[in-house]
Amino acid sequence: MTAFEHVILLLSFVYALALTHLLSCTAALIRAGARVRFSWVLSAWMLNALVVILANWLSFFDLRSGPGWNVSTILFLLAIAIANYLQAALVCMDVPENGPADMVAFHEAQARKYIPAFIASVVIAFFANIFLGGAFHVGELLRQNAAVIPMIVLATIAAIWIRGRVQVLALIGLAGLWLYYFVDLQAALK
Repeated sequence: MTAFEHVILLLSFVYALALTHLLSCTAALIRAGARVRFSWVLSAWMLNALVVILANWLSFFDLRSGPGWNVSTILFLLAIAIANYLQAALVCMDVPENGPADMVAFHEAQARKYIPAFIASVVIAFFANIFLGGAFHVGELLRQNAAVIPMIVLATIAAIWIRGRVQVLALIGLAGLWLYYFVDLQAALK
């Protein structure tokens, strides 16, 4: 087993837990059916959490031919995975067995927790792109900050204005940036 495989195995457990959290919450909302007061905004933030997990996990592949893995690099990568997990866990609501499941109220009450968690994930990704891109000589990571920086701005605006059209506009902007990221900035796995 290579050093990369050893490290990515640990990180994959954290990402699998985050993904499981999102999928379990989605399944619980589907099971609750008519009891759910649906929110497109919360659903979009949940989808955003999924995309963050996918983007970070895929970007780690670029580190496979790195020169070496010291403890600080491993801890930095673990911090990224933990931030991604916390974002996913915070955006998922507990769905009660009985009674209403109000996604709108959950968003209004909890958005000031899960949007900053997204901001933290993206800020950490910004520094990871700089440090890891340079240390592992991966220019692609450095270029990814072209999408990351506007994501920080949009998410900060969304964190300030929780209600109204600002959320929708920020989420549309994030969707466009993710499209740009995956089409132009994330190379195919080779």
